[in-house]
Amino acid sequence: MRSTDQGNDRPAADRPRRGAELTTLGGIPLEPAGPAEPRTHRARKWLAPALLLAITAVAAAQYTTDPAIIPVAWLAVGPVLASLVLSPRVTAVLAGWALLLAGVLVAAEPGRPGVLLSHLSVCLLLAVFAVVNSVLRTVAQRRLSQVRAVARVAQSALLREVPQEVASARLAARYVSAAAEARVGGDLLEVVPDAVRPRWLIGDTRGKGLSAVRLASVAMTSFRDACAQPGLDLPEVARVVDRSVTRAASDEDFVTAVFAELDSEGWLQLVTCGHPPPLLLAADGGVRALSPRAYATPLGLHPEMQPSTFRVHTGDRLLFCTDGLLEARDRVGRYFRPDDCLDTLRDPDLQAAADGLLDRLVTHTGRKLDDDVALLLLEVAPPRADDAQGQLRVLALESRPAPGSRPLALVAAVTPQ
Repeated sequence: MRSTDQGNDRPAADRPRRGAELTTLGGIPLEPAGPAEPRTHRARKWLAPALLLAITAVAAAQYTTDPAIIPVAWLAVGPVLASLVLSPRVTAVLAGWALLLAGVLVAAEPGRPGVLLSHLSVCLLLAVFAVVNSVLRTVAQRRLSQVRAVARVAQSALLREVPQEVASARLAARYVSAAAEARVGGDLLEVVPDAVRPRWLIGDTRGKGLSAVRLASVAMTSFRDACAQPGLDLPEVARVVDRSVTRAASDEDFVTAVFAELDSEGWLQLVTCGHPPPLLLAADGGVRALSPRAYATPLGLHPEMQPSTFRVHTGDRLLFCTDGLLEARDRVGRYFRPDDCLDTLRDPDLQAAADGLLDRLVTHTGRKLDDDVALLLLEVAPPRADDAQGQLRVLALESRPAPGSRPLALVAAVTPQ
């Protein structure tokens, strides 16, 4: 099996083969809070009894030793700790228990009422502080939860879920925002699953924060609208998006992007605007970057759209990603290299391959991302067995000589009307 560029018929077998030893983890499906929540809930469930026992133990130690060694005020440490994580009701119960024990200890030491009462007053103040702190923390968490819920709805409207299958291809998409508590940042990832020629866009806006999110939203919305217009080819779609970005961007803003279209005959068309090219993992073992014939400037900087067409085959995989993946560094400054993760990327389970790549990235960076990461892993799939027209396309493709131009006219001749 060979993979060639339409403009450069260099066989894939002549390209270098690479391998590496790697392992795995997981992410527009990535919910960062996932499996850690049950453990946190169990930890909180056991914290209240543990603090109750600790308060009782301190009181017992104070009763059997000199009160000067363990003052009564130390009993309030338990409620103060509880106020950091537990509910106001549980904190109030612990505070009440601490005050009750403190009162018993004061009553049991009639010889030093003044000192013990001063300690009891400190214990009372700390207990009240603990309850108030727990109430304020709970109110703040409820407000933050409401804000997060609204943000998730807005982010879901902006970043639509990517289908796992489109015509002639299977997809695995992942998006991880570097911003805390956010699911989407300034990266773009949009797939339009057309029945014949699916198209997708992946890109990165300059900068971070809300302005980057707004510009990403403009680009993705414009891309969806342009793909819905009949008769527009991929370069024309890219020009529509460029005009929208130019209108919405400030003087120093721009968007790097790769527009892609895969037809049912195995031709992949790319329009690259200042963005890293995708990585092709050929089914025969070859690996190369699908570099364009000429690079264009990013969107918003008046790029000259130059489409490039590549031949892909069943079983080939394509990795589209943003520079958050390519520019991620470890503690000594070494860049993350996807082509060092070939065994992970070739996992038979496409979704596991995408998760594994993210796992390698998180391990490489020490679980700290400085930039948003969007990736799309695509595998070229054969036509479905029940697709009669797809079978005719395969027969027409196999009967053709070496590729010269796009095969649309030949397929139209053999496809039944």
